[in-house]
Amino acid sequence: MRNLEDKIPGAPNFRYKEFVKSTTALRLGMSNIPTKETEWQSIESLAVEILQPVRTKFGRIHISSGFRSPFINKRIGGSTTSNHCLGQAADIEPLEVGVTLFDILEFIHNELSFRELIAEYFPDGWVHVAYRLNANNKTLKLKDEDHDFEKVELDYISNIYKNNMPIII
Repeated sequence: MRNLEDKIPGAPNFRYKEFVKSTTALRLGMSNIPTKETEWQSIESLAVEILQPVRTKFGRIHISSGFRSPFINKRIGGSTTSNHCLGQAADIEPLEVGVTLFDILEFIHNELSFRELIAEYFPDGWVHVAYRLNANNKTLKLKDEDHDFEKVELDYISNIYKNNMPIII
């Protein structure tokens, strides 16, 4: 068990509480705290290897979904094999003006090791990223009205969305 207020070692811009916060858990009065040491270690690896480099490059980001207990995952309709349930995934959005979801997606894709990277409901959705120690095959997928977690290339996403991104003044 970790102190939820503590900063994650090696990822000084993140605290454990950011990964376990769940509005569904709060609404239902349920716990969303990892129960296994491996889940805590996965959260730490994800923060150090993916999220801290993104934060360093682009500034503040919001984790809209991190760890999910199996109960919470089921309640929100998540996949039974979700990396979130292992502490290995986060859904993130930029908080800094001028930074787009595509900027973050492209950086992770080109510069970092990841297991799974999903552009979900661009340009207004979020980036889903999963990291698993020693098991990162860099699978890029697209989820929107026309694509159901379809494996794609970065250029495909760029061609569809980059030119349709909102202009930020």
